[in-house]
Amino acid sequence: MKKLLVFTLILVSNHFFACGFYPYGEDVRMRFLNPDLFKYKTYSEFNYSASLFYPVYNDLYGENGIQPNDKLWFDYCNRKVDYASISTALFELSSESITADSDNKMIQYLYKMKDLEAINYLIFAKNCESFNAFFEDPWERTEVVPVKERTQLIDKATQLSKSVKSEILKKRYAFLAIRLAFYNDDKDRIVDLYKTNFSTDKEKTILNYWSMYFRIFAEKDNELKSFYAAQVYANAPDKRFVVFGSFDRKAKIESILKFAKTNEEKANVYLLAGILKVDKAFDYIKKVYELNPKSDGLSFMLLREINKIEDWVFTPYYTMFSPSIQTNYWYDAESVFSLKNIQKRVAKDRKYASKLEKFIASNDFSKTENPALWSIAQAHLLFTSEKYESSLNLIAQFEKKLDKTDAVYKQLQLIKALNLTANQSVNNAIIKDKVKEILLENGTSKQFIFAIGRELEYKKNYVDAAVLYSKLLDIENMYFVWKSDRNKQASYRDYFYNYYQYIDVYYSANEVEKLITNVKENASKTDKFSVWAYNYIKNENSKLYDLLGTMYIRKDDLKTALSNFNKVEVGYWNDYYSLWQRKDIEGNVFDENPFFTLKYTSDFMPEKENFVANKISVTKRLIQYLEKATNPNEKDRDYYYFLAANCYYNMTINGNAWMMRRFGISANDVEPFPEDQEEFIGGNLAKKYYLLAYSNAKIDKFKALCLRLAGRCEKNKLDYNYATKYKGNFDFYQEYLLGKNRYYGDLKTKFPDYYDDLMTTGCTVFENYYSARR
Repeated sequence: MKKLLVFTLILVSNHFFACGFYPYGEDVRMRFLNPDLFKYKTYSEFNYSASLFYPVYNDLYGENGIQPNDKLWFDYCNRKVDYASISTALFELSSESITADSDNKMIQYLYKMKDLEAINYLIFAKNCESFNAFFEDPWERTEVVPVKERTQLIDKATQLSKSVKSEILKKRYAFLAIRLAFYNDDKDRIVDLYKTNFSTDKEKTILNYWSMYFRIFAEKDNELKSFYAAQVYANAPDKRFVVFGSFDRKAKIESILKFAKTNEEKANVYLLAGILKVDKAFDYIKKVYELNPKSDGLSFMLLREINKIEDWVFTPYYTMFSPSIQTNYWYDAESVFSLKNIQKRVAKDRKYASKLEKFIASNDFSKTENPALWSIAQAHLLFTSEKYESSLNLIAQFEKKLDKTDAVYKQLQLIKALNLTANQSVNNAIIKDKVKEILLENGTSKQFIFAIGRELEYKKNYVDAAVLYSKLLDIENMYFVWKSDRNKQASYRDYFYNYYQYIDVYYSANEVEKLITNVKENASKTDKFSVWAYNYIKNENSKLYDLLGTMYIRKDDLKTALSNFNKVEVGYWNDYYSLWQRKDIEGNVFDENPFFTLKYTSDFMPEKENFVANKISVTKRLIQYLEKATNPNEKDRDYYYFLAANCYYNMTINGNAWMMRRFGISANDVEPFPEDQEEFIGGNLAKKYYLLAYSNAKIDKFKALCLRLAGRCEKNKLDYNYATKYKGNFDFYQEYLLGKNRYYGDLKTKFPDYYDDLMTTGCTVFENYYSARR
């Protein structure tokens, strides 16, 4: 059995993965001009959005908005009755409560004026309400069942439309009859009633467009139906969302325009056609301006077009995500992750912004319904086109005409701050005083804060950029994601969601040092901007030194790493890394001693040192063991090289101390990686020190063990390099890797008697070979 028509809005704009969360749509869309601030509430269901269109079930007219039907009754009552009383009479009173004793001011007024025609109309309309719904056949023989009582009401409404004296009440009765006929599925009656009562009207009210809405469902001609839909869309705000689907997007617009008799009607056709365009609507904006420049729909369509351009330009430019709605013009599966292609597309869209700006500049703003919007649109499009000086000059002229408390003025300030920041040379960009002021006024706008930070980063002011990125974690319910220009492929983890994660892989150690110095110098300042900007990052001192020390671990500069780890507050290690002995906490936990235990390997070495493992203690001992290993007078050089090798192996992705190099690992990690990715995967340093242990060892069994572990490092490296390149039968993949592993080859050649034993996974094999050392 068919049910009522349900509008299903499908997100068609982005890719998302089969399972798991990935940011898309409104999560990534950049926007600076807020359509809610420009008084187009009745068009809000068609604001540019990754959700395409979405219904507003309440408050379509805003808190103080006046509905067209209320206005019609207000005029009927000679403006003697307030709108609240009218709304109550229409939507809350029952037919039985419409009496001379009513306390409703509208009802009182009608009785006072002895307007029995209007009173009787209201009672009749109330009695029709229960019939304004479809009744289904319980035997499922037909989709809609005509109801005898409803048919009688249609006849009565038709008769009353002819007999009442008031012209407006004639229209009201005719509308009631049309609506009842719709629910009775009487299309012929709809056509006849509309033709008789509304088709020739030159002056139209909301009743004409409400009736036209139902007339659409009785029309078979798609072009005429589209024409009606465009007129209803332009003139009946409460029907916009339910009528737009009746407009045939595939029909040639000329075949729809043939029904238009006035420029306004033609403009309405171009308006709805333009609103429904997901891609460029420039030609439609131009046409509506030519035909009806005072149309509020024209100004809304311009605002919508700018929001489109913001998505096309700023979403990829600032966040490196593709636009939230991808058209064929934008999407290219082969190169969606190519920065070069992103830049090309952004460049094309900037040219389109320039084209729209030139159109605006060539026309008279005073002819439009909202000159202020057109002015700010021009300034914004100049910024989008990277014509910063021209944009700033226009803003300076326009600011003089605005009240600083006006929402438009505040929107203009965002564009001004972006211009001021972008209009600086590389290596010389700062956060200017005016920009600081605007940041403070918009301190919870995640997109604006990030955009200013990104502009600074593009100008190589990495320090101030990081400070602003840290603010994204300082605002309640703040969530923001972005990528970098080093992204090369998709994954659940190909984006960043906090500043620390970003600077970990994107900033150099020198840049992090500058950031730490900057925070120290500014965190204690009492001016409003410093208090705001450093509120979060001022508490990150230990984390930043942890990051800096980790960066030097990646460079294998152990002493500099230790120096920075020593600047971390003692309690931090317990809070973030815990003690190795604790098994109850997940995360960056040192759960084993990295010198004496190898992950996924049975214990084979007695621990000669039992200590609390954290980055300081591990680094300190690694330095000590290497000093002993490189000392020619040390008799156990092979032993200390072996301990160092174990530690370096455990600092790889396959080890138990991976947190020495990373702050988190996932199977979904993709580029960009920190600078030591090859070491993190392949364990080159571990291999180096196992081979040095081998060179200094005196016992063959221990030498064989060193080669076996060097071969393990090589296996991990080969597996990483060939996992996606291997084209053979996967059943033979491990054998393929074994054939390429030179150290396993050396083990087999030099120690054939030990090879099979060491290559098994027996629990005590390694222990036997290690114990043979002495």
